[in-house]
Amino acid sequence: MTEGRLDRNRRLRRRRRLVLLAILLLMAGTGASFALGAAVTGGQPQAFDEDEPAATTEAEALPEDLVPTTSASPSPAAVNVPLYFSGTGTWTYAEPTSSDIVGDAGTLLRYNVAVEDGIELDPAEFGAFVHATLADARSWTAGGAWRFQQVGGGDADFTVYLASPEQRAYLCGSQNTTVSCRNGDNVVINSARWITGVEHWDGTLDTYRQYAVNHEVGHRLGHGHEVCPAEGEPSPVMAQQTYQLAGCTGNAWPYPDGETYVSGPAGDYNGPDLPPDDFVDR
Repeated sequence: MTEGRLDRNRRLRRRRRLVLLAILLLMAGTGASFALGAAVTGGQPQAFDEDEPAATTEAEALPEDLVPTTSASPSPAAVNVPLYFSGTGTWTYAEPTSSDIVGDAGTLLRYNVAVEDGIELDPAEFGAFVHATLADARSWTAGGAWRFQQVGGGDADFTVYLASPEQRAYLCGSQNTTVSCRNGDNVVINSARWITGVEHWDGTLDTYRQYAVNHEVGHRLGHGHEVCPAEGEPSPVMAQQTYQLAGCTGNAWPYPDGETYVSGPAGDYNGPDLPPDDFVDR
């Protein structure tokens, strides 16, 4: 690595530490008590699920003054997308890929899809991917308990956000900028993992992305973490596969054959920590 590259990475690390410190100081200074999910739904607080091997942390919902805009028509997949640590902190909501309800039975949940501005990822493309994942016969509708319908920035039961690492830390109320999380009705996909995946994943980047969506939505549906049941078996989708596969094979789906839920013992993986991301300096 060149000296210039080292200097740039040092600057980025210092900047990330300062940003995260500012976030935490802001939270402490306001004396806020964050009721998870209640600020979004007006109901009872909901569990907070974060894919990191650390203590559970409370977090706040999105500020109410973020006015959604809608995206244009889908565009081709981005090539050589830059990896930014931060975006603008504002959001563009994807127009529904389809207004159809997917699933044959169970509770209907309506969802939005939003992408942070300034990270050069297309809301329509992300929205189409999320829709296709949740509409797949191997996803959560296969159990007969849930149906889904994508909406376009209006009232919804949950929102799937594609957020920069900086906004991920803000939305999830912790210093972690590496992984994705779910906070109440906010399903937060970390753009760093969306763009690069993880090195130990034994499938394609698209299957890792399907896993990330299904895993975090699974938390919204009430599922906790599970671990690998046996060497060589498909991993439960609710395992923290971003950290390791623990002897299982990578699996993106709750019902890989469209019928049988793949489960494992309840539990968390204690890392290992992921290597630092190589962010682009603006």
